[in-house]
Amino acid sequence: MDAQDALDSLLGRLTSILVDEAQLLGRVRGDVEFIKGEMECMNSLILQLTEAHHRDYLVRAWMKQVIGLTRDCVGNVELYIHYIGSGPGGDSLVGYLRRVVRFVRTVQVRHRIATRIQELKARARDVGDRRQRYGVTVPPTSPMAAADIYDGDVERASDEEDLRRRAVLFDDAEPPEDYEEAVQKYIDTLVKCLSREPPPAAAAKDSDEPQVRVFSITRSDYWDCSLYENYLASPVARGAYEHPSVSTLFDCKALVKVFSYKEKDIARTVLAKILGEITGVQPGREDEQSTEKSSVDKDEEELSSELQGHLKGKRFLFVIIDKRSSKEQWKRILDALLHAADGCHPGSAIIVTTKSPSPYKIINAISLEEFYQEKIFELGQRYKDNVQRDMYTKIRNATIYSSAFARKMFMHLVYVNPIMKEDELRNYCHAISKCQQLNNSGIPQKMVIFCYNELPSKYRSCLLYLSIFPQGHVIKTTSLARRWMAEGIVTATTRSDEAKCAVNEAEHYWDELLVRGFISPIEISAAGNIKSCTLHHEVHKVITKIARDVIIVDTNLPTDWAHHLSIHNRIGLQKSHSAGDTKDFASSLPSLAASPEWKLLKVLDLEGCHGLEKHHLKSICKILLLKYLSLRNTDVTELPKQIKELQCLETLDIRQTKVRVLGNKLIVLPLLKHFLAGQKVSASNDASTSEESIVTVSMPLGIQKMINMEILSHVQITDRDSELAGITQLLKLRKLGVALQGKNVKLSDLFFQIEKLQKCLRSLSIRMCGSPAGSENHDAEAVEALRFLPQFIERLNICGITSRLVYSIKDHHQLAKITLSDTYLKEDDLRILGNLASLCSLKLQHKSYIESELYFKKCEFQSLAYLLVEGKEITRIRFAIGAAPKLERILWTFETMDALSGIDWLPRLKKLELNGDCDLDPIKEALESHPTSQRQLHE
Repeated sequence: MDAQDALDSLLGRLTSILVDEAQLLGRVRGDVEFIKGEMECMNSLILQLTEAHHRDYLVRAWMKQVIGLTRDCVGNVELYIHYIGSGPGGDSLVGYLRRVVRFVRTVQVRHRIATRIQELKARARDVGDRRQRYGVTVPPTSPMAAADIYDGDVERASDEEDLRRRAVLFDDAEPPEDYEEAVQKYIDTLVKCLSREPPPAAAAKDSDEPQVRVFSITRSDYWDCSLYENYLASPVARGAYEHPSVSTLFDCKALVKVFSYKEKDIARTVLAKILGEITGVQPGREDEQSTEKSSVDKDEEELSSELQGHLKGKRFLFVIIDKRSSKEQWKRILDALLHAADGCHPGSAIIVTTKSPSPYKIINAISLEEFYQEKIFELGQRYKDNVQRDMYTKIRNATIYSSAFARKMFMHLVYVNPIMKEDELRNYCHAISKCQQLNNSGIPQKMVIFCYNELPSKYRSCLLYLSIFPQGHVIKTTSLARRWMAEGIVTATTRSDEAKCAVNEAEHYWDELLVRGFISPIEISAAGNIKSCTLHHEVHKVITKIARDVIIVDTNLPTDWAHHLSIHNRIGLQKSHSAGDTKDFASSLPSLAASPEWKLLKVLDLEGCHGLEKHHLKSICKILLLKYLSLRNTDVTELPKQIKELQCLETLDIRQTKVRVLGNKLIVLPLLKHFLAGQKVSASNDASTSEESIVTVSMPLGIQKMINMEILSHVQITDRDSELAGITQLLKLRKLGVALQGKNVKLSDLFFQIEKLQKCLRSLSIRMCGSPAGSENHDAEAVEALRFLPQFIERLNICGITSRLVYSIKDHHQLAKITLSDTYLKEDDLRILGNLASLCSLKLQHKSYIESELYFKKCEFQSLAYLLVEGKEITRIRFAIGAAPKLERILWTFETMDALSGIDWLPRLKKLELNGDCDLDPIKEALESHPTSQRQLHE
């Protein structure tokens, strides 16, 4: 959030406040109106300064004052509203009397805040005067700068075309950077293919193995003479031909070059050259005294018959280095050779280098330069103007020879701006030339800046916000989306659809940052959404500098602390706090809490902090405007009763803590949207293969009054009357995770109640507790109840229900994501799951499936894109032809693996991750059998 965004947030808040006359008293309303008017003028000025990229020290100092003033205005006005709000009580006489008592009790604090607002009015006037006194003026805005601050989304091509371009952009199967290394890699691959023995003669007739194997070594379809010397196809083909081990495999060999011939003569010319190589007599140099026709005078049929006689019963290798032939010419050459090869020994081979598509086995032997040249041409346009083409080529070549990151960023730049104007090209060329004078050291950062300038302004705040995280930090996108909402970065004014939740809107923001190259995904969900990501160090370096330039990051505290607090917090350590203590954030909380800015915090993220004590938590409960509080993975065991004072809290994250209850008495947090609880406990130190259980918290008392709740997970239900009835009042609930405990609550009761949430609830997690897993009595009622699972549930997580579980959900074709554990499924159950039409994600965790082999049959799992398998029971996974045609990612964690077969029949497989003890050679060989599909194998 830069100065402009801070002002936008404030103006929206002030406007909503001024609408309600009853919430403001006396002169406070007039003061707020004056502040609003001043801020509108400052907002216009800062917008112009931003467009002009005007960042001298004087402007920077003034902008810092505006941001400080803005934050103080927002905080104090919201505090005032907090104290004069109607509060609890309702419209009854008792409610009226309670409000009167509250009004009297808050007179002093309201008077203090009203006085503070008057002071802020004076500060606003002084900041405006100071701009005039020191001559902070607006320089003229250049056309390029105006384009940089464009506030809309990129106008994308059609959906089909955009999907094609995205596939090109994110195909990261980069060849080796070293030319010699790349050549040797492809030679080894080709020699390995040539060395495979054909089936025995007796079985050859029944085998699918062709008599003559054809290998097509492709090169880039985009010819560029400046990079010709880096093409790999010819040296790879020649290297395989001359390889020592190949000489012993074949009875005769021939290598010929094909240039651009007339189509009617090309096949005849190739046949004549091959005959010359085999017989040792070149075309046109036959014995003059011979009575036979010269090969130059023979037609194609005569040459084919003669060559067939030489090849009969022999194993041969032909290499045709084809530089310019068309698709039709290439087909004619191959047809003539295959006709001449009739009767040859099985295992013969033809290698052709071509740019044309091929139905035969393809070896993509392209150099790094070819690889990126082809990608860039597919993402952008070809320039007809010589000047523009030369500038574009200079930029492209400079990035190609700079670094892998610079190449990547240039591709992202071309993706978002495929048609660069001449002024843009000239500016880029000038900047690149300066970097080249410095030995290319600055090109990666320049590419980041180029991409940043193409970023619409509404996404810049979200990008700069990422600078608060330490370099290399893994960022959880869902948690960060909640922080953005708490900070006001993603607000109602920036959301395109009011019905969307913040997390869904944030996914669009993440996608924009991804296609522009700023973030690198770490984990992606089955639906294709980014779950966690990180920043390249060059990106982090650039945005950190920009963030300081636009004053998004405070420098009063250690940089490693920035991600714990709100941005623009302006909190400083007390002088008495020694520098040596700054390594421990928890121990510094008393010093931070002593700052007057402490109570204005909106975000406090203490995830991973240890050493938190009761007095620390009590000081946190004094932050009345706090919206986001994370105590995740801390040593907190109990929340103080003062937690009820956090009436503005929207997110409370107590996962991976020992907290078991929100409060022993009624605690109502009326604005709470996300209550995240539960502690995962592993049965052994090896969490990857051991069983996991979740220790939940008790259902909060008064849950029915937290009507803004969107996520409630994971809570324990022991009473069907009060707790289940309370859930039905949460008409915004999207995700529910429960553990059913005891005899007083049944699964059927849960389903009956949540039927009332059909307009909002989409994700349901159920854990059955209190009875031994696998018990028939334990399962009977649960399985019967599953027949009444609401049809609006799309994501289902079940633990502890066995006996005929899957049979009960066989008609729930709306289910898109299923996670199972302790369900003891068998093969028949897998068949039912395979027929669920919408199932795109399947997670089989510990003891979910008890057979040793997981077999995916033909025509099953037609929508499955993500498969996760964990546990020691499954040792074999097998895919039939036609099974899971959309499967892209497989993650398998095991103790031992006996076999993994059929993965070469998965046309869309992109990533295979195996965790455990296994032999990877057969798997690598299976993946190599279809090299046209880019796949990653992670061990």
